[in-house]
Amino acid sequence: MSPATRCGSAAAVEGGVAAPPAQVDLVRPDGALPDTRKATRPDGALSAAMSGGVATETRGVPHTDAGDASGRYAVLAADWQLRGYSDRPAVLVNWRTGATVPLSPTGAYVARSCDGATDFTSPFFLPRHHATLAQMLEQGMAAECATGTALDPRQRLRTAPNRFLRLVNWGVTGRCNLRCRHCYMEAPAARYGELPTAAAFELLDQFERANVVRVHLTGGEALLRRDFWTIVEELLRRRIGIHQISTNGLLLDDQSLARLRELGAAPIFHFSYDGVGTHDSMRGVDGVEAAALDVIRRTAAAGFRVAVTSSLDRETRAGILRTPEVLADAGVHTWHLDAPLPMGLWTGSDTELALDEQVAVCETILRRWLALGRPFRVTLCRLYSGSPPNDEEWATTSPGEAADGAEPGFAPGDPHCRDLLNDVAYVLPDGAFMPCLRFIGTPVQEEMPSLLDVDLSTVWEDQDLRARFTATKAQVRERNPECAACPEFGACGAGCWALGYAATGDRLGRDPLACVVNKSAYKRRLARIAVAP
Repeated sequence: MSPATRCGSAAAVEGGVAAPPAQVDLVRPDGALPDTRKATRPDGALSAAMSGGVATETRGVPHTDAGDASGRYAVLAADWQLRGYSDRPAVLVNWRTGATVPLSPTGAYVARSCDGATDFTSPFFLPRHHATLAQMLEQGMAAECATGTALDPRQRLRTAPNRFLRLVNWGVTGRCNLRCRHCYMEAPAARYGELPTAAAFELLDQFERANVVRVHLTGGEALLRRDFWTIVEELLRRRIGIHQISTNGLLLDDQSLARLRELGAAPIFHFSYDGVGTHDSMRGVDGVEAAALDVIRRTAAAGFRVAVTSSLDRETRAGILRTPEVLADAGVHTWHLDAPLPMGLWTGSDTELALDEQVAVCETILRRWLALGRPFRVTLCRLYSGSPPNDEEWATTSPGEAADGAEPGFAPGDPHCRDLLNDVAYVLPDGAFMPCLRFIGTPVQEEMPSLLDVDLSTVWEDQDLRARFTATKAQVRERNPECAACPEFGACGAGCWALGYAATGDRLGRDPLACVVNKSAYKRRLARIAVAP
């Protein structure tokens, strides 16, 4: 499993958490369906302008333009399916890309009618329905067909008793073949073990009942599971997409990559690489650096999107300073650089760098990245985030992400954490549910239910659980007098909820590192470097 260095919003750099969409109609006031190809975020989720309301349609006055006598029929395109949730009664989901379109009443009516058997020349379809169908055809969500064309039953509307659940981050094993010094999962000791195949398939049943759109397979080392490919194939058979696979890559060969292509899956691959000549010192096993770089290159060359996380401390600093050119040559899409968090095996470490030392490394790397022509997306130690030139996806970065050095900005009424219990869930290798992995090691972890005992739909809809993680920035500011008086609160927002809790023992405590970072001039300094001619 990749080190827990980033929150969900930062994960948008390679494809992350979608903000809840506003309730507007599928069809814009000008009658056009928003272009899903241009509105797609890095993870495939669509922009807020695509959302809709309740999935019911009152049949209106018949219209007279009946079309030709042979009728007109359509089916949903093969990768699109209809799903319903307690908070979004009808959503069009592309299970391969993760694109989601919450439907208006009109959109839901039309989508349900794309079944190969409903005649759109019927008097029960009004001009607005035909306009919506035309746009769905144009966007590739549906296709015209001959009458009687079969629709895959799995594409029909299936309603879950829970709120929308876009992504489950699933640790499929707590075992690992490395001994990383900073592992927050304590995988070298297999702290969280591994569920047997039968129990893992029971979790798959829960994911299906909850209408989970996609999963992120992680560990430990996910590929250590002997039934890993069985799980992959079963997910795809159930039309649950695979968003990402986090792996150290030592067990990932070309045959595995080809197998994924044959199965029609194109996940992001997330690897760890800790610097030229210093990787092994963080990973605890000699001789694995060359293999790590090789699999990064092979995976990128095979056409998969590759994200790399590097962990910065005294022992990796020299190698990380030499890393930008290596990753650019390897063809990576995203590079995350951060210091490990004080969790798991990293607790009490004596090799961490002071903030000013981290800044010096980040400044050097930023200049090299700019000199290389911004070859990949980058995040640098909470200090800077940037993208290649003309990266259209970057424009849809999650709220709170400081794209290209811009301040994210928080209002008093904003949630303290936009991501907690929003549309992403976490499941540990032992089946325990978590609202966020950064709560590992805090009392929150002991309070969370196990999916071996309670169904995911029940947990995700649990109002008492949600109430515990409902707080606003105003409440946090009121609890922390130093935040109330701080001019940087609008940019900082008291930082990460979980890290603040871990550091202070107060559920509304401020994140001390966020405080230091935002009071300093470091972020502004790096932002000026990035825009300098």
